[in-house]
Amino acid sequence: MSLCRNLPRLAERALVVTNYPAEFINSYIENHHYVFDPVYEVSELLDRPFSWDEIPAIVSLREPQLALFGAARVHGLSHGVTVPLHVPGEPRASCTFAASRVVEATPDLLAALHVIASFGFNMALRLYQPARRNAGPKLTRREAECTTLVALGKTDWEIGKILGLGGATVKYFISVAMQRYGVYKRSALVARALMDGQILREVNDGE
Repeated sequence: MSLCRNLPRLAERALVVTNYPAEFINSYIENHHYVFDPVYEVSELLDRPFSWDEIPAIVSLREPQLALFGAARVHGLSHGVTVPLHVPGEPRASCTFAASRVVEATPDLLAALHVIASFGFNMALRLYQPARRNAGPKLTRREAECTTLVALGKTDWEIGKILGLGGATVKYFISVAMQRYGVYKRSALVARALMDGQILREVNDGE
């Protein structure tokens, strides 16, 4: 896994969290491979998770980029999924999950990786900007309940049945919770709420 913030533009100030092989990372940084890394290039173009298999259809790969993929394969980084992290008002970043074997990028897997990436991004921001650690908003009980059930994969209809609420009311609470955090995706809301300890251990039904 690799979480990168603004590598090509601000390499000297970038925050990189990774468990890639050290030899590959050292070569990557020393040779400035981040300048032409196609994974990062595509993450700048898309606002959704994508598999590395999609990259050739999105950008034309040049010889140095093909060579970079070849070097990555030598170190067991053959297949990957990258999650662009474009949060308004925050540095642009991406989070990549790579392995030596093919993993089918199903919608459920991509959704799960998006939540993990969002959580990692927010934790990285707190490492990079310590003053943010206690800056999170406070959700109301209903907002926290709805957010918790979103984290459990429940639909609005299921959340409504569990809490005894109408579908429109559920959407309202989730929308307000996202506004509090300044996010536009439910996966980002879940990640932020999880990080702030606002995911509940138990949710009482509305009956």
